[in-house]
Parts: sequence; structure tokens; C-alpha cells
Amino acid sequence: MDAHSRVRYMLHKCNRARREHVASNMLFYKQFLMVKDIIITVLAVLVLFFLWVAVMDTNRFTVSNYVYKDKKIKKKFRAAVLADLHNKKYGRDNDKLYSRIESFSPDMILIAGDMINGHVGEKFEDTVSFLARLAEKYPIYYANGNHEMRMDIYRDNYGDSYDEFCRSIREAGITLLVNDRITLPEYGVTVIGSEINKKHYKRMGIVPMEEGELLAELGAPEKDSCNILLAHNPDFFEDYVSYGAELVFSGHVHGGIARIPFIKKGILSPNARFFPKYYQGEYKKEKTTMIVSRGLGSHTIPIRLFNPGDLVIVDFEGDEQQNETAL
Repeated sequence: MDAHSRVRYMLHKCNRARREHVASNMLFYKQFLMVKDIIITVLAVLVLFFLWVAVMDTNRFTVSNYVYKDKKIKKKFRAAVLADLHNKKYGRDNDKLYSRIESFSPDMILIAGDMINGHVGEKFEDTVSFLARLAEKYPIYYANGNHEMRMDIYRDNYGDSYDEFCRSIREAGITLLVNDRITLPEYGVTVIGSEINKKHYKRMGIVPMEEGELLAELGAPEKDSCNILLAHNPDFFEDYVSYGAELVFSGHVHGGIARIPFIKKGILSPNARFFPKYYQGEYKKEKTTMIVSRGLGSHTIPIRLFNPGDLVIVDFEGDEQQNETAL
């Protein structure tokens, strides 16, 4: 092969290598575009799925059923427990929620706070109207949450809104328990409403209670009754145990706002703390049981994800086994 032929051969070889390199780059680019399109499609589907779940869960509620037994309970009864409605409406005039409560034929309704929003200028008449409608059929015992308390302590901002709210619900026949109690001898229970100091709702942390703080605010539990404590904030479960309440109903945490699917672990509390310790369900320590509602509405973060609203229904029974043990 002469020199001219060798040059032509080398040029041909270089051109073929260049074409193969370009073809290889084009194939890689096409594969990259295809993978990118797949990733974008998957992400778009996930975003749409999460949005759909959030819309659904923000506008629906489920029922959590519990049975509570105590030897002091004299007569079986059923209570519907409401918390953290935050002026939410399920249907016109809250008809869906009203009908669902009615379907369980409760003997009473217990409220663990935050049925309204403590936001300046926000009205609460619709929520009061809903509660008044319930009060026509059922006795209602209402303990404040931090939103009701906020209207009371920041009167420069809220004016006489808290007084108007209290007057409205009392006129409806609802029993408001602000560090107060009512004994129901027919059932052998005492319902105690706790309103803790505002410092215990601090964001990004928990300000511990002082020793004996609850006792000073509430007085001692009743010895001959099953003491039902309506305590909005579940962070202080150990204090409720020390206080001596047999049963505690709480809310406040909204189930963690969003929950991890399958394990249903709450992610974020309204106090801006991740993975709150008490966020939903039943907790027991010593002789105290605490039931935490996921709540029915939302406020600052108006969304629920894998975390629908929560209507709590509790059946109370005397514990015959405890009585036999005592004998």
C-alpha cells in the first residue's frame, strides 16, 4: 500500500470512528431524554396523587372507636369526642358530621378544644350554630383549646369576641369547663376541663409544667368518680398521669398534619415540631389512659395528608373484672 492509500485509509478510519462516536452520543442523549421524561412523568403523577390525597383527606373524616372500662363507672354510656374542628364544615351546616354523630346515638358529647379559629376577624357563628344544634339532642361538655384561650388573653386584638363566644355556647345549653368540673352521678364520672398556661403552647419546644401545677389549677380528682380530663395538649401526658386522671381526651396535634403511609406516623405538630410523641390513638401509663384525636379541621397549614379528620366514639363500661379483683 503506497503512502497515498495509507492516508486515505487512515482518514476513512478516523471518519468512521467519528461517526460511531457521534452515533453513540446521540444514542446516549436519546436515552437521557427518555429517562428524563420518565422521571418527570413519575414526579408529575406523584404530585397529582399527593394533591388528590390531600384534597380528599382535608375534606373527609373517619371514625375511631374505643371501649373504656373502669370499676367506678356505674352505667354504660357512649360519648362522641370532638376536637380541633377549627370552623371546618363537612357539608352545608356541617350536616355530614351532624348525621354521623347522630348515627351513633351518643349519651353525651365531650369537646377537647379548638372548635373555632383564634384568628383576628374570623367569625365563629357557624360553628356555634352547629354546636347549638347538637346541644338540642345531647348534653355537651366543652373544654378550651389554645385558640379559645387566645381570644381571652389577647383582648387588645380580639376585643370582646371571647365573651361573645362563651355567652353564645352557654345560651345553647353547653357546659363550658375552664379549669372547672361537673360530676355526673348517674354514670359515676366527673368531667374536668383543663386550660393550661399559654407558655405550654410555645413553638419549637415544650415548656415543662411545674410540679403540682395541674393540681393547683384544677383541684384534686374525685375519689369516688372516674375522672375524665379534657386536656387539649397531649404533650403533657406524664403530668396528667401524675395528676391522677383515669382518662384523658386530647387533640391539638392534628394527627401530625401529614402521616407516613402504612405506619401512619405523624410528621409535624402545629407547634412546628417534627414527629410528635403523642399524635393519635390510645396511650396508657400506670392507671391513666389518654386518647388523642387527630382533630376534624386545620388552620395555619390548611392541609391533611394521609390523615383524614377524626370523629372519636367511646363506649364506657364498668369493669367487672376490676370489681372482682377488689373483692
